[in-house]
Amino acid sequence: MAQSWGRWLLGVGIPVIVAAVGVGGWFLYDNTGDRAKSRAEIIANCHGLVDPDAVMGFGMPRVEAGASGELACVLLREVTFEGQEQMEEFASVKVEASKDAEPGGSRFEYDARSVVAIARCADPARSGEVTAVRATAATEGDSPGRGKPGFLSGLAREAALRAAATADCETTLPAAPKV
Repeated sequence: MAQSWGRWLLGVGIPVIVAAVGVGGWFLYDNTGDRAKSRAEIIANCHGLVDPDAVMGFGMPRVEAGASGELACVLLREVTFEGQEQMEEFASVKVEASKDAEPGGSRFEYDARSVVAIARCADPARSGEVTAVRATAATEGDSPGRGKPGFLSGLAREAALRAAATADCETTLPAAPKV
């Protein structure tokens, strides 16, 4: 009896275990490959203004980004609708540099679907006469949900600070509100 169990293990058991480990490794590689591809796409299409880890950080299976302008992008997430997986827009980010006098200091403005981070430049002469950087993060599509609290304001803040650094605009911006 012990001899037939050993033959079965060598003939069937070990090949099944090796195949299972191989399939599991392939799924792990493919999932990691999707994340790496998503990270690279977010960095490229959002012009380095968005932290890909912050976008992918709360468990979405796949995220893509499409450039929608010079300093603008649209973020898409994978959703299942009627049994089929598809990509759906869920947020957009747009950055504008202003050379006009911007009243008030660095701040946030928000409504039901968007958050604007305004970062005033301390020395406009140093930043090529840029007086402020405005970054808008907005929800897209029909869903009014913003994801986790502070997600949009975090996106807007990060984009404003990164754009300000690129424009050589020294600025400070308060912590992102949890709206």
